[in-house]
Amino acid sequence: MGKIRLFCSESLEENKFLSIYEENFHYLVNVMRCDIGSEVLLFNETNGEFKTQVKEINKKNLVLEIIRKIKYQNTANNFNIVFCPPKSHKLDILIQKCTELGVNSFIPVISDHTENRKLNISRLNKIIKESVEQSNQIKIPNIYQPISFDSFIKQNTQDQKSHIFFADIQSEINFFNLKIDYQNSNSIFIGPEGDFSVKELETLRSCKNFFSFSLGNRILRSETAAIASLVLFNNLTS
Repeated sequence: MGKIRLFCSESLEENKFLSIYEENFHYLVNVMRCDIGSEVLLFNETNGEFKTQVKEINKKNLVLEIIRKIKYQNTANNFNIVFCPPKSHKLDILIQKCTELGVNSFIPVISDHTENRKLNISRLNKIIKESVEQSNQIKIPNIYQPISFDSFIKQNTQDQKSHIFFADIQSEINFFNLKIDYQNSNSIFIGPEGDFSVKELETLRSCKNFFSFSLGNRILRSETAAIASLVLFNNLTS
């Protein structure tokens, strides 16, 4: 059996007993085939990560004993992903892979060419949680309710500490030449499948705290552009 990690919203501390119900109970007993004595790692952003052990298995719940805290250094997530939601399966890939790579938050924006305008935030939060569990992270990124393009621009032009780096196929700026101040709130803005409209691009290019960058001459799908951008920008912090 491989390592089992689960996010736990309850307070975690050594020598505490926790009862696990419903979805996580099903996952541990029926999927992972846990037995008495099986080890499970529980974590949350507040308390950190803890080694636990299965002490009881009942019909509808199991009991875990928290044994000890694990020394864990969580890597800082420096970037938000601002994106125009693609259709369902592409959206799932974007959320899953960007979470695995380490992202601070997801901000969906409805632009002129956005394909998917109604998001199931609860479902996306589940994908985020599972991706964090799988990728050995502790922080659960936030995902916000969709916001209009104009509202997003207005909010962020009023906050000069907010720096937005937007992918633009016409940009001549290589991302390696970008100057990033980590005292700011930094976001990567990925447009929709059909790109930003002409009016939207004019707006983005006119904002002082918005900075264009190029991912090369290839036209990428939005989920590919988001993943590639996050890998490249994370590389600037290493």
